[in-house]
Parts: sequence; C-alpha cells; structure tokens
Amino acid sequence: MSTLKKINAWWQRPLTLVILASFVMAFIAPFIFKLLHMAVAWWVGLLFIVLDSIFAWWIGRQIKLHQLPWWTIIVFPVFFALMVYLRFIKYDYWMAPIYVVISALAWLKD
Repeated sequence: MSTLKKINAWWQRPLTLVILASFVMAFIAPFIFKLLHMAVAWWVGLLFIVLDSIFAWWIGRQIKLHQLPWWTIIVFPVFFALMVYLRFIKYDYWMAPIYVVISALAWLKD
C-alpha cells in the first residue's frame, strides 16, 4: 500500500476525523470568525454557543455510531479549553463542560 493511500485511509477513520475536526473547530474556526469583522459578542455567541454545540452533538453521535473510545468525548473540550487559555477571556472555560454534557447526551441518546 502506498504512503498516500495509507494517509488517506488514516484520516478517514472515524476517530481521526473526530480529533482533526475538533482541532479545526477549537483552533481554526475562531480565527476565521475573527476575520469576518463581526462584533465579538456576535461571533463568540454564534461560534461558541451555536456551532460548537452542534459540533459537540455530532461528536456524541459519532462516538455512538462508530463505538469510539469513551475518552473521545473530552478531546474537543480539552482543545477548546486550551484555545481559551491561549487566546480568550478566561470565563469562556464554562463552555467546555457544557460541550461534554452535550456530547454525552447525544452519545447516550436512544
């Protein structure tokens, strides 16, 4: 199997996809939203409350659908908390446990 095929197969695995998507949502998306020149309250609200909550729900469904390890549920919140520590106001930390709860609800649904 060629190296390119191995890389392609690696990033398409559900666990890898969740980890990479978590990295993008935690670190890249805030910078993209900042470039939109919206008021901080708008883009933080839209990204942190709406899109990241939907993303947390998606993670929970992926864990259930693909029977991923339990620790997958904390990958995005840990990335998010690290991003908040490096870049944002510290009271945004309260969103990390909310993402864990949302993911857990989606995981335990049905």
